[in-house]
Amino acid sequence: MNPEEFHYLDKFNNEYFRNMREVRITSLYWVWDKLSSNSGSIRRKTIIELIPFKSLQRLLDELVEEERYEDCVVVRDIMNLYEKHERKGHYKELF
Repeated sequence: MNPEEFHYLDKFNNEYFRNMREVRITSLYWVWDKLSSNSGSIRRKTIIELIPFKSLQRLLDELVEEERYEDCVVVRDIMNLYEKHERKGHYKELF
């Protein structure tokens, strides 16, 4: 391990990841608010291309374990935007 890796090792502890997850949940609230209000600042296609369905599934599982059901509703609503073929990640062809 070099000195730079050691320096950043402390920054990536569990507290850091918990804070990042809270930022992500707050961002999902913002995304859902903008999408449901039809403000035009975000589109369904943008959400699907930027947020992998599997990561939403993992987040939902974590929130259920912690019994944060109000947050679960927003994550589930965003997950419902995905169609069956988009849930597996086959929504976009490469070249």
